[in-house]
Amino acid sequence: MVGIIEGTDKKEEYVFLTGHYDHLGKHDGKIYYGADDDGSGTCAVIAMAEAFTKAVAEGQRPRRTIVFMTVSGEEKGLWGSEYYSDHPVFSLDKTTVDLNTDMVGRIDTERKTGDTMNYVYVIGHDKLSSDLPVINEGTNNKFTNLVLDYKYDDPNDQNRIYFRSDHYNFARKGIPVLFFYDGMLQADYHKPTDTIEKISFGLMEKRVQMIFLTGWEIAN
Repeated sequence: MVGIIEGTDKKEEYVFLTGHYDHLGKHDGKIYYGADDDGSGTCAVIAMAEAFTKAVAEGQRPRRTIVFMTVSGEEKGLWGSEYYSDHPVFSLDKTTVDLNTDMVGRIDTERKTGDTMNYVYVIGHDKLSSDLPVINEGTNNKFTNLVLDYKYDDPNDQNRIYFRSDHYNFARKGIPVLFFYDGMLQADYHKPTDTIEKISFGLMEKRVQMIFLTGWEIAN
């Protein structure tokens, strides 16, 4: 599903905000709810679309066009984003960035540091653009003050997280990406127990505000 807010003087350039709305469905009579993976990201894209729409209604239209895209087939192998990147609606040469939101509602149960209620993992920051992390960090420092953790950008990351969500299909086309992620790889990952009462809504809100503000900065 794709929605757009047309920009002004740079409307032929595009800022993508993405998430995936599929999960694992139903197996052996059990529903795999996917509240965090990726209900949180899907809701984030919708919330950011509402925020941009409100800004436009108040006379604050972004310079670049914002594209809100939720894809399916991520759990099957990034199918939706792969299809889009091979059959783009908007020129890939004019696509400025993909900010991908996949799992931002939980706390990493393996994280044992004092910032567990005020962090987000940011993936892709050192891959394709030296400007992108500066914009993201500057926005975060000014407004949200989350701990931005880059551990999954380690080339030796055995989980290979950089390759495992929809941003990767933008990155393989040379488009700068940031992937925002809570790190929930144990606990309820890909289990029927990924349910809504485990979402930390206050932390999720702060993370999504940061992603929105980063998108706003890039769009302008």
